[in-house]
Amino acid sequence: MSEAAMTVTGRLLRPSETGVRDPATGTTTFPDPALIYSGQARIRANSGAQGMQADRIVAVGGYLLVLPAETPVPHVRDVWVVDGCDGDPSLPGVRLRVVDVPRSGLSWQRNVGCDIEEPINRRG
Repeated sequence: MSEAAMTVTGRLLRPSETGVRDPATGTTTFPDPALIYSGQARIRANSGAQGMQADRIVAVGGYLLVLPAETPVPHVRDVWVVDGCDGDPSLPGVRLRVVDVPRSGLSWQRNVGCDIEEPINRRG
């Protein structure tokens, strides 16, 4: 039943943290992100507030990404790219950055806290 409610399709990508710097141009080039998972999911808006979970403060994020339980465990900084959505034509192309991966007792789904990915030129 949980997967029947997953009306979003997309890809979970893991960006490389190691780039190659070109001293002549001063630019750093990163390899393409690794594909971790491709398939169904569900997305819903969250309050984005921090909360306590298992004696730790978690940044829940502005969106809750729900993946099937068999999905490999996402890492903070992974990116979910929306490829399609049955109910919202404005979602394809949206990129969500993983900000929290809470441990969950739900055996049929994996909950992931996300925020809209910042443009690369706005990172400090």
